Amino acid sequence: MTSPLLAPRRSISLVAGLALTAGLAVSPVASGIAAAAPKEKSVEQLISKRINNPRLGTNVGVLAVDAATGEVLTSHSASASMIPASNMKIVTAVTALATMGPDARFTTKVRAGAAPGEIVLEGGGDPLLSTKELRKLAVATAAALPAGQPVTLRVDEDLFVDTGRERGWTTGYIPSVVASVQPLARIWDYSRDPGANAAQVFAKKLRARGFDVTVGENADAGEAPVIAETPGHTVAEAVRIMLRISENNVAEVLYRQVARATGNEPSWKGSRIAAEQVLANLGIDTSGTALRDGSGLSRKDRVTPQFLVDVVRMARVTNPEPFRVMFEPDAMPISGVSGTLDDRYGRFVTKRSRCAQGDVLAKTGTLFDTITLSGVTAPGDAPERIFSILVNDRPLRYSALTIRQAVDGLTATITGCWR
Repeated sequence: MTSPLLAPRRSISLVAGLALTAGLAVSPVASGIAAAAPKEKSVEQLISKRINNPRLGTNVGVLAVDAATGEVLTSHSASASMIPASNMKIVTAVTALATMGPDARFTTKVRAGAAPGEIVLEGGGDPLLSTKELRKLAVATAAALPAGQPVTLRVDEDLFVDTGRERGWTTGYIPSVVASVQPLARIWDYSRDPGANAAQVFAKKLRARGFDVTVGENADAGEAPVIAETPGHTVAEAVRIMLRISENNVAEVLYRQVARATGNEPSWKGSRIAAEQVLANLGIDTSGTALRDGSGLSRKDRVTPQFLVDVVRMARVTNPEPFRVMFEPDAMPISGVSGTLDDRYGRFVTKRSRCAQGDVLAKTGTLFDTITLSGVTAPGDAPERIFSILVNDRPLRYSALTIRQAVDGLTATITGCWR
């Protein structure tokens, strides 16, 4: 197929005619006797050459297709099962939006306890809950309680099953890059017990309103009367932040919420089952995958470039309505412009890749031996292309940034601007 990005060639017949009339010698190329100007290389030819880069190593999977038709533009190990790193967040975004819709809200509630003076702070699995919102919740709770009444605060964290860290997570991930997955947790809290921390913050805010507060044992609030509640954040708001800055806690809470929304146990196993069910219902083949968590931190996660291209193309082209938020300017990172692809992180700034600045919407992924990038190229009026690039077992003698920039070069090639 002739690439729609190729510029039309100018006719040379008039030039040749003028030269003959003037009695000048005409070269074989100018007269059309020999071959015309060399054709530009296809994406497949260019990627086949550029993938042989020592910075990328030998375990690289690449697939790029025409977004509209699905025609394969280049394919290298597209069916290989590989570690996706944070490209797993594409799966989490799609399954969350497909099951709950963008406008579903997660609320945090305070309910009446079983005894006088008891209240229960009920975690609703809001991945964006903030200290400011806990303060507002405490103010509303204080207004509903008798002034000066001693308060026993209990916490209800029954929304999710407590199963500890995912077995594929490196031991040091908690409390450095992700928290224990709990339904009561503040955003940016990467601790081992974010629920207890949130309860202490709430208690402190109540004390500031003049109440003597004791934090007691956890309790099941059941359907007890609601004293106060937050407006909560939407699925769309959570997806935007998760994709733009690759927020791990948001991803893991959303993964649990998908399990709940599909009637599965909100545990590691139940979340995996839920994701597979949702994707199957969307027509996505999950062969060769292991969807162990929602963030992509697990070293046991496995996907294929084909799988990620199928997921992105479904969300972008074949069934776009539920997933539009993923491709909004404040969601999926934009090459050299925003999120984890911002140029301040050294993305799309090299001689070979800067031509694609602003033309790529894609999710990044990084583990110590893994660099990934999957998404869509959207270069102005040119046809869009869906792609996935997965680098596993990266050569550790090169910096992660150097390898990311090599991936950016492949992406610029797929976009069509590095010819």
